Amino acid sequence: MSYVALATDRFEEVTSFYGELLGFPVVEQWDRPNGRGRRFDIGGMRLEILDNDRERNSLTLGEPADRFHVVVEVKDIEDARHRIEIEAPPTQAVSWGARLFQIRDPDGVPITFLQWTGTEGQQGEKIRGRLTSGAGQGRHFTRVDWARQQFVDKLGIDPFPGTVNLMIDELESMSLWDRIKDTPGVRIDNPNSGPNDCNARCYRVSIEGQVDAAIVLPEVADYSPNQIEIIAAVGVRDALGINDGDALTLELK
Repeated sequence: MSYVALATDRFEEVTSFYGELLGFPVVEQWDRPNGRGRRFDIGGMRLEILDNDRERNSLTLGEPADRFHVVVEVKDIEDARHRIEIEAPPTQAVSWGARLFQIRDPDGVPITFLQWTGTEGQQGEKIRGRLTSGAGQGRHFTRVDWARQQFVDKLGIDPFPGTVNLMIDELESMSLWDRIKDTPGVRIDNPNSGPNDCNARCYRVSIEGQVDAAIVLPEVADYSPNQIEIIAAVGVRDALGINDGDALTLELK
């Protein structure tokens, strides 16, 4: 997705202007030690407001004086760099899990090409939701030989049959989950083409700070955007004494 980013020293005032006074809906927001922002839908275009007091020492989207940015998210940063018809600087990695390069238009406006690469900058952040029952397909997937072997080899988890299902019920967690889904994760590759087989991506988490686990994101169409499936080596419901409707917190590792 591409969007316009505006860095400001008056974060609360500016976000209130766009949200409360103009009535544009917030579609994503985050608040962490090295950055705070809100993303609005302004009639089909995304406008991202950044707290410049937090961002200026860590964000590498131009000089501190550059308050206005055009940001272009891409799947392959090197391919994007070679496709443009002007000379571009080398790509650089940043601490919050992305690779990027920046050019400027004839008026000097910075244009940043950005590829999300991982969850490094999101370690320690938390996703909150409520436990729910799934459709039972997770039990099949965790017992399939090729999937189970990759869970063991790549994640160090021999999964307990089935998955734990979490439904996200807050905006901040939904925003974090949307960002995570844009990163590669640990791939689980399907060698077959059966009706119940699919590729997946995994992300290491801790459940309630007590159980090491991994989110499993199946690469299927029409997957619920606020649903998260989790595998662990133990039966999580019994281990934590939880039931449908109970609050559950995942911490990214």
